Amino acid sequence: MNTPNKMDRGQGGFALMTALVFVLVGGAVIIGGIADAVNREVKTVRNESNSKQSYYTSESSLEDSIYRIKNSKQISSVETLAIGTTRATSTITTIGTDKQIDSVSDVIGTNRTTQATLDITAGVSFPFVLQGGGGGVDLNSGSVTGDIYTTGSIRGCGFCSISGLATAAGGSSADLDQDNSSPSTPTLSISFASTSAAQDFAQSFTVSQSLSIADLQMYIKKVGNPSNATIRLVTNSSGSPSSTVLASGTLSASLVSTTYSWEDITLTANPILTAGTTYWIVIDANNNASNYYVIAANNNAYSSGVAKLGKYSTSWNATSPATLDGYFRAYIGTNEASIEGTDGYTGFTVGSAYGYNVANTTVTGSLYCQTGSDNNKSCDTSRADPAVQSYPASDSTITGWKNTAVAGGSYSGNRSVDWAGATIGPQKISGNLSVSGGGTLLVSGMIWVTGNVTINGGATVSPQDPTKSYAIVADGTISLSGGANITGGSGGHILLVSTNTADPAITINGGANDTVVFVPNGGLLITGGATAK
Repeated sequence: MNTPNKMDRGQGGFALMTALVFVLVGGAVIIGGIADAVNREVKTVRNESNSKQSYYTSESSLEDSIYRIKNSKQISSVETLAIGTTRATSTITTIGTDKQIDSVSDVIGTNRTTQATLDITAGVSFPFVLQGGGGGVDLNSGSVTGDIYTTGSIRGCGFCSISGLATAAGGSSADLDQDNSSPSTPTLSISFASTSAAQDFAQSFTVSQSLSIADLQMYIKKVGNPSNATIRLVTNSSGSPSSTVLASGTLSASLVSTTYSWEDITLTANPILTAGTTYWIVIDANNNASNYYVIAANNNAYSSGVAKLGKYSTSWNATSPATLDGYFRAYIGTNEASIEGTDGYTGFTVGSAYGYNVANTTVTGSLYCQTGSDNNKSCDTSRADPAVQSYPASDSTITGWKNTAVAGGSYSGNRSVDWAGATIGPQKISGNLSVSGGGTLLVSGMIWVTGNVTINGGATVSPQDPTKSYAIVADGTISLSGGANITGGSGGHILLVSTNTADPAITINGGANDTVVFVPNGGLLITGGATAK
């Protein structure tokens, strides 16, 4: 009988254990490889998530800084924005006339940076395609894509159209009722918005007749870069402003110069004021020791009111001396402006209409008026007359544009641009400017023309940089005819401004297209199938 070899049995067991070890080690290597790949993928996804989170935080801080600068909000040279558990820091650097913003965010070691450069030379936002003064707007033949606003009347032919809102806000019978502006060069002043105790300014006044408040003006300047202020027209309460608001508006810091200028106050309504009753103009601002406002003042020269300093709805104190009055003007009257079709058989077509009187007009949207006739719908009288708005560009802003043009050099005499074309700007032209013969004028900066501007004969005017907008300011009249073409880019447009009081001060007879037209003092005529948008 054979006996099993113990050595053979031991060697077989050792081989099995060795094979098992190799299997386990191989499995561990495979599992480790899979785990490492999964770990790398998790890290990649986490890093990508952190990168996106960092980028969006950086971009948010950048956009917040841009918003603050564009809207004259308070902003420091370094701003930090926290979103959830992430933070971003924006650094604002002044480079010449530009502001460069560098926004950096770090999310668990993942840095993302965004950057923007803002051109902060005098700029404005125009909410309307065409904005006119007391001369109003006449559409003899043509169309407008967008909104029109004028402090005169809007008159249109039977085949003319305005796709947006037509607003005739003029108070043709408005008269200057209260005027505190003597001497013309003020010797006194009232500073406010620099301390908490003198954060807000208030001036009381009365009117001589029970009529609508048509316009308010303040003679004011700024120090530094204060934020926008809220304007309130309120009633009187025991010799101080009450909390009863009759109308409100905004004092735009960007329109206020560092030297005194008259600024129109845009009000949300034109309430009827009672003769002999005390009312208050309140300018509600944010206090900052380096960025504040100064209003011109005289001492005891205005007998129907007084100025005060304090904080709206909290407390008011006397000025020093206590008999100071701020420079202001108050206009009262009735709104007699109208929107009217000039063809007795075919109605003038508008998207929506808002004016005291609307006649012979086809309105596709809302019709707000107090009186009307021969329209396709009845007047909705629930709204008061449209308020007279401040112009988006003040006199001081236009003066700034002119100064920018002068800084670029001057041209003495009439200047003509023909088929060969030209690039002009910034420049002052002491004479007339003519663009004709199919030529192209590329505008590379502000242009100030002391005479008239004529664009005709198939000529084209465009911004040289399609991302920037420039103004052509004429002291005389501006005439576009013969297929004159104004073109723009994604962010660049040409603004035509005539400061002339003629009616019309600007005539568009055919052509035009991509342009913004601003006529603060005169009238605007659109004819010959012209279009504007």
